[in-house]
Amino acid sequence: MMSDNHLLIRIHGMAGGQSACRVIENGKIKFLSPENAGIALGAQWFATILTNLRKAFPTCDIHGTLDCRGRLSSALAAMETGIDAVLIDAGSHDLMAQIESLGAKSGCTVMRALPATEHVYETGDDYLPAPELDRRLAAFLAR
Repeated sequence: MMSDNHLLIRIHGMAGGQSACRVIENGKIKFLSPENAGIALGAQWFATILTNLRKAFPTCDIHGTLDCRGRLSSALAAMETGIDAVLIDAGSHDLMAQIESLGAKSGCTVMRALPATEHVYETGDDYLPAPELDRRLAAFLAR
């Protein structure tokens, strides 16, 4: 069985998050935003989704990683909104050290790369209906 503690679940909105919360029920869930969401959708958008999921599923331990590749300012906004982790492009050593220092102060982990693909689950919540989202995630976790 796949451990959900080392799994990032990529969601595109509430539907994917709700599905994961229904399937996992009482565990730790680590959500990953869509690719480049920091630049396209913004930190507040993702923070609002996480907040709404926490309210709707209080037995789930919900965490989020915002994909900020392409815009470091999105990582700073994510830190301000309380997002747990950010994914950024590796930049200059001095700038990365500053971003990581700010992340440490705000409790936000700074990631330079995604984990191996087997640890990132793509929900398909941008095109699949809820029952299919639940079925596929349950089957993936049962492997």
